[in-house]
Amino acid sequence: MFLSAALAVLLSTQPNDPPKPFEFKAGDRIVWLGSTLVEREQRYGYWETALLAANADKNITVRNLGWSGDTVHGEARGRFDFNNPDMCFKQLVNLTLELKPTVIFISYGTNEAFEGKEGLPKFEKGLEKLLDALKPAKARIVLLSPMRFYRTKSYPDPIPMNEKLKLYRDSIKAIAEKRDVHFADLYHVWPSFHIVSENGMHLTEDGYKHTAVPFTGILGQKYTRFPETKLESLRQAVIAKNELFFHRWRPQNETYLFGFRKHEQGKNAKEVAEFDPLVAKAEDEIAKLRKELK
Repeated sequence: MFLSAALAVLLSTQPNDPPKPFEFKAGDRIVWLGSTLVEREQRYGYWETALLAANADKNITVRNLGWSGDTVHGEARGRFDFNNPDMCFKQLVNLTLELKPTVIFISYGTNEAFEGKEGLPKFEKGLEKLLDALKPAKARIVLLSPMRFYRTKSYPDPIPMNEKLKLYRDSIKAIAEKRDVHFADLYHVWPSFHIVSENGMHLTEDGYKHTAVPFTGILGQKYTRFPETKLESLRQAVIAKNELFFHRWRPQNETYLFGFRKHEQGKNAKEVAEFDPLVAKAEDEIAKLRKELK
């Protein structure tokens, strides 16, 4: 499911030295921030499963806070405050801190890169602001670069856009070095591999499947072969947990529960917290399946 000869070759063809390993610790609580790439991963769970399998001896949890179309400024997740950028950003930071992470993955730069070189100072300022705002968590930070785009039959030549994406990749790397936080290079992880995507930009389920091992590779994690049936059981448990958590933090009909129409059905907002024991139970199942890998 995860490993193939082609992917093993990919891990050995990165242009730079092997990635510096990021050390995960027992009990780590990972919160993952980002836009479409991050949000969609929770649907399929391949990357998260590969990460858990690579750290099968550790009790690691992952909470995916990805939001499609988002930027480092939190612009897409404003809910009822789209005209108030400060409130959008505050929602992003507050929810992250509420989860008490020990590790935070930050995956931004793809959407911002459409603004090209001219938009780079705004992005850099926004990323620095986000990193400062997350300091109260005292979490270890992993900054992930954007992915490059790939050529498809129906979409424009990706080279001009990739030049912009590389500018943002290089900027993220420089900020990581300045702040002495971990940098994970998604841009260079698939230099010669045709990944499965909808449009050269957004991965399909097969795209996440075929890039799961390289994802752990950029974090410097050693991937061990496990029985496919056990990995698939773990992945299904991860997907189930992700769906429960998604409904916990992004419930449907938010307008009626928490927004300007809460006078109509706001009394039902208390039910959102009832997802917590369900998520905890799902984590217990993940832990059981993970231990079976050891």
